[in-house]
Amino acid sequence: MRLKQWLTLALIVAFVLAAVPPQGTARALGVSAVRFGATCGDFSLLVAVTGAEDDGGGLDRFRYFIFDGNGKKLYQEDAVRRVGVTGGSQVINMSYDNDGVDGPPTKNPIRLQIIDLDANNNPKALLRDETVNASCLPPASPVTITENFRPVPFLKAFFVGETPLYRFPAREPIDLRIVAGKEHFAFYRSPDSQWVAIDVSGEQLMWVPTAVVSVELGRLGLPPRRIDGSDPATAAAITQPTPIPGTVIVPIGQPVGSALVTTRLRFRATPSLSGRQIGTIPFDTTVPVYGRNSAGNFIKVQYNGLLGWVSTCCINLIDVPLSQLPRVE
Repeated sequence: MRLKQWLTLALIVAFVLAAVPPQGTARALGVSAVRFGATCGDFSLLVAVTGAEDDGGGLDRFRYFIFDGNGKKLYQEDAVRRVGVTGGSQVINMSYDNDGVDGPPTKNPIRLQIIDLDANNNPKALLRDETVNASCLPPASPVTITENFRPVPFLKAFFVGETPLYRFPAREPIDLRIVAGKEHFAFYRSPDSQWVAIDVSGEQLMWVPTAVVSVELGRLGLPPRRIDGSDPATAAAITQPTPIPGTVIVPIGQPVGSALVTTRLRFRATPSLSGRQIGTIPFDTTVPVYGRNSAGNFIKVQYNGLLGWVSTCCINLIDVPLSQLPRVE
């Protein structure tokens, strides 16, 4: 065997051995490619999760849990993955308060745990445990992650004008400017599409006016509200719809949850089996959910840039039970 082939084999073996779970954990091979970073206001995460154990309906339940060195909860999110399916997520500068109002961390290290859940959402096993020091607090040791989080490059933005950098859209300019002719990677857009979030090699994405950059704005998604299933590339696919004759593209609002489609499912303009069909949602697609009808037999979802209705017969609600969905008729 040639030297190059031996080196390739050695790298594969090293990766597999590194993924073997330590004592006290289980099914660590279900979680891979973890990158994690934290500040006193937000966190960033790149992760891939593979469904490994059937908790009912062919779905594996798990939890993202973040807390500080004093044990204070900073963020919690429950999610599901179809058994045998791998899904990747990337969030950048997500607020700890996206799941409620928890406030900032009080002590390092900031800890991320990915926890296997049973069918009743009770913790069953620890899948991954990572720690990192937030630079805004005195460091603690040891930690498992020492390098700064670097988001995966997505979409190039070419600057056609000069601008200061802003911490938030139209708020908190900082004493740094970008001049015309520079290129940076863009990740998100503001809801009014007047601002773009870019990576300038710091701890946080910075915002700049859309007017000073040349970028494919339609490919940029909004900053996500959840970890699971969030990624600039996949989010952008939702905001760049394919028009269907006879339908109206509606603005993207704020979903209240998400659902997994468990079969090829008709997508309708009204909450009725006789409602006009405006598309078909493929099996194993996860869609944002906006509410339910008064009878509770249809839910309003977004797919391919459209808002419409699907029957509850063939979906699994992920984050919120049917009874807690708002009525949107």
